[in-house]
Amino acid sequence: MVLLHSLFRWLVLLAAVGALVGYGRARGPSGFDAFTERMGSLFAVAIGVQLLIGIVVWLIQGRWGGDDVFRSFIHPAMMILATGVASAGVARARRGQQAMLGLGTVIVSLVLVVAAIPSDAWPL
Repeated sequence: MVLLHSLFRWLVLLAAVGALVGYGRARGPSGFDAFTERMGSLFAVAIGVQLLIGIVVWLIQGRWGGDDVFRSFIHPAMMILATGVASAGVARARRGQQAMLGLGTVIVSLVLVVAAIPSDAWPL
């Protein structure tokens, strides 16, 4: 399960890039179109699935014990927050056809995700 969680993060990142491209493109002459809507929705779904996988890992491994405070509490809380920001922001951007709101939402949720990644999990 941890391997799935680790690999799925790359799909979330790819979906985030797609959402950034979609919302960035929507600011131009093409406007808010089906591509923009799909990319935003794909990002919201991908980050939601990643959160669910993470919750399963957290439960299976008994992470609530607090042995590693960052992985036990900070990482899950920030990822829940990032998912909420992404989901609410994408929905509001879609409803109002507001590309800038969608763009800002994706950027804020990515900042939260990056801040919550454990240092030993970075691929570098």
